[in-house]
Amino acid sequence: MKYQLWSPLLYVLAILASSQGKVFRVSKMECRTLDPSFTYFKTCKVVHRENGRASLYINEVMLYKQPIDDIILNLAIFKIVKNRRFQFLNETLDYCLFSRQLFATGFFSFLMAPMLGPSNLNVTCPLQQDLIFNGFSVDENTIKEIPIPNGVYMFQMRSAMMKKWRSDVKVYATRVDRYS
Repeated sequence: MKYQLWSPLLYVLAILASSQGKVFRVSKMECRTLDPSFTYFKTCKVVHRENGRASLYINEVMLYKQPIDDIILNLAIFKIVKNRRFQFLNETLDYCLFSRQLFATGFFSFLMAPMLGPSNLNVTCPLQQDLIFNGFSVDENTIKEIPIPNGVYMFQMRSAMMKKWRSDVKVYATRVDRYS
């Protein structure tokens, strides 16, 4: 009887142990301005550190100087297999509503929490400053709990301001068991 109770617990622990330690190895990042009269990217680079770890540096300069209170963010995650992209996630939200209820949404709050540290992004609306992510570290302590299998992925973040798409950032990463 005692062993019958332990077997489901051991099964759950084995699943949790196999999912721990999976990390992302970033290969490249692309930043694209969709409206050059509104914004442009001053910096968009990946700095590779030891054993596959990386830091992301983004500096988006806003040419529009008035406060912006109509901001829509779209996050999509694609798995890339050979020449095909399979979409895992597509989540869109109103940034001003999100800033009032920071951790009430699903995947966005999970992803945005570690990104707030190395950025100048305050979670208030209206937005009236340049956006700077100065060394967002991608290592074993960030976004490791995403329950997806190993493989090559593309994270795409698009932003629309005043009902028009303005910028597009794509990060290509490989999900691996551990850094080598």
